[in-house]
Amino acid sequence: MRDAATQQDIESPRLRRLLEDVRTGDSEALNRFWREAAEHGTPLIETDQNTPGESLVTIVWRQDRPVAGVYALANRVTDKHLAHRGMMRRLDGTDLWHVSLRLPHGLRCSYRVHPFDADDPHLDENGPRAGSSRGLPDDRSDPLNRHAGGPFGSLLELAGAPSLTEWLTPPSTPADGVTDTFDLTATDGTRYRLHRFVPHVRDPATELDVLIVCDGDQWFGRYGIARAVSTAMASGRIPPLAVIGVEAGVDVPARIRQLGANRRFVDTLADEILPAVTADLPHSGRTVLSGQSLGGLTSLVAALWRPDTFGTVLAHSASTWWRPGMTGRPMTPTSDTDTWLHEQATTAPLSDVTIRMDVGSNEGITVDHLRKLHALLTSRGFDTTLDIYEGGHDFCCWAAALMEGLGALTWGE
Repeated sequence: MRDAATQQDIESPRLRRLLEDVRTGDSEALNRFWREAAEHGTPLIETDQNTPGESLVTIVWRQDRPVAGVYALANRVTDKHLAHRGMMRRLDGTDLWHVSLRLPHGLRCSYRVHPFDADDPHLDENGPRAGSSRGLPDDRSDPLNRHAGGPFGSLLELAGAPSLTEWLTPPSTPADGVTDTFDLTATDGTRYRLHRFVPHVRDPATELDVLIVCDGDQWFGRYGIARAVSTAMASGRIPPLAVIGVEAGVDVPARIRQLGANRRFVDTLADEILPAVTADLPHSGRTVLSGQSLGGLTSLVAALWRPDTFGTVLAHSASTWWRPGMTGRPMTPTSDTDTWLHEQATTAPLSDVTIRMDVGSNEGITVDHLRKLHALLTSRGFDTTLDIYEGGHDFCCWAAALMEGLGALTWGE
């Protein structure tokens, strides 16, 4: 077991006070702390006048079984090569485990807690044994986090993070419209599972813009995009909008086949799927394509290959590492050579497509790749923007970016 944290080891003023109370014999101090944590939510967020622009964030976990250690996995904050930052310590004489992180304002990320035993094959006191944080045992949300039961799980959010209001409406709130799921078989024999949300509108003559999202099973199933879009329309943030979700397959190889800049898929999406799902809708003709990670890559190449159909794309954390023939992410991506995506942007004909890109500040070399791509597109005369948000490769960041992107678009022109 990792050594219990002493008062000198503790950064959090609140936990230092707790330890002092425990050591002076205050038998109710710990129970008081847990009651306060349950009332106000976790993690603990404390300010330090000496570090403006940052907050001290402390993730806590109440031990409910004997453990050798606890690992707090926060997206792109304590994973991968930063895993050591997420190793929690026990507060001496208590059932409380904790880890404190100094993080910039505006940051949002999801996090999970992983208690582990001494003989755990996946974790030891230094973090994941194999370097990967996937498939770790005893995977828990933080039960005291106020968003733990929501679509994104436990959320760490600091002042200035983009709004997630529409996505965090209660699950019992119905979307104001009709959602259906159906299969479509393309001319090449590929079967696609599609999801569609059509909002209720007062005027039946209202023309609908269309948003297509990659990974439709995730957005419709887990994250509730129909409810979020309906809420945004009701507040006037976005205009009446139909949403189409295209499922990407059940495993990584299937997802790569579809979203690895597959020209056949992009053409099928433009020439078969979109016409089929909008045939019975008063479609305005304006279509937005959105995707994240490999879906972000697909959105960008669709903007370059088919600007006739996809007049606007919203690309979140695009997988700039990809090039044809690959089957997975390279172990050591580099920034000294042009990416395949950059090469495509160099030769693509100039068009009036609108390209909106965003990426998390904690996404390493992808930030450099997208800065370079943005500079190229701008120099060639494309209508393009790049937003670098505080965060990582995380659906809670992409959901906020998606709604911000939709809200910032100029509609009806």
